[in-house]
Amino acid sequence: MLLRIDHITEYRYRRAVGLTPHRLRLHPRGVPGLRILRSELRIHPGEHSLHWSLDAEGNVLGVATFPAESNCLRIESSLLLDQRITNPFDFLLEGRALRLPLFYDDRERQFLVPFLQSSDPGSTREVSLLAEPFLRGVSAKDSTLDFLTAFTRAIPALFRYSLRHEPGVQTAEETITRREGTCRDFAHLFIESVRSAGLAARYVSGYLCSSPGSAGENHTHGWCEVYLPGAGWRGFDPTNGILAGAHHVAVATSLTAGDIPPVEGSYCGEDGLLDAHEVTISARELLPGEEEAA
Repeated sequence: MLLRIDHITEYRYRRAVGLTPHRLRLHPRGVPGLRILRSELRIHPGEHSLHWSLDAEGNVLGVATFPAESNCLRIESSLLLDQRITNPFDFLLEGRALRLPLFYDDRERQFLVPFLQSSDPGSTREVSLLAEPFLRGVSAKDSTLDFLTAFTRAIPALFRYSLRHEPGVQTAEETITRREGTCRDFAHLFIESVRSAGLAARYVSGYLCSSPGSAGENHTHGWCEVYLPGAGWRGFDPTNGILAGAHHVAVATSLTAGDIPPVEGSYCGEDGLLDAHEVTISARELLPGEEEAA
């Protein structure tokens, strides 16, 4: 399966301004079964330097610096990917991970401690009430995977999706009260809920590619990963009620939701000089006839 992702970010200013170093999270994370066939990055102004590294969480991070002022910044990323693994259930859990409460060994727990702790303690009561029926209610199942899949499916049934371009993430309590949120709000709610059940979880930012003939998302997407012994980090998409699969392309992970935007930076000067900020994204599976043209 071939996936093509085009991501353009453009800033236009009322006059030439100095640009701070910009952090770029646009390169897919290396995962089994996903091969990068082509990766192109074009940046205007052309006078710039670009350095790549891995950040503390293992994400591929580019830092672009600009020595001269400019009235425009345009960053174009184009990716062609070969996705070989199409079954999201293609894993085997160890026996200690089959049922709740799940057991992490000492080595795993040393690394996973931050991913087990709540980052939203003010919402603990509301999160516990939401997760309780899936853990100990009438329909409760002590199967780890049954709990995760049932809870993932429940979120789009219980909450309304709303698009919000402003940065920031609602608390889990706010999402539960309002009964609506963005993908990052639902990811945060999911992370807090599964952590309350003793499971290590983290946030994922990336793209959700459309299937041929279907409408895709024209923005980045956020979902979650849960660490399961025997399977490793496995993706769950609570916005769509599914496991992360062949059309999910992970770019970066973080301890909490909303911390890893694809482009992060600013300009030097007084407020109000930003005239326009436009983001255009196309993320889709290619049809067989399109493969050569790509």
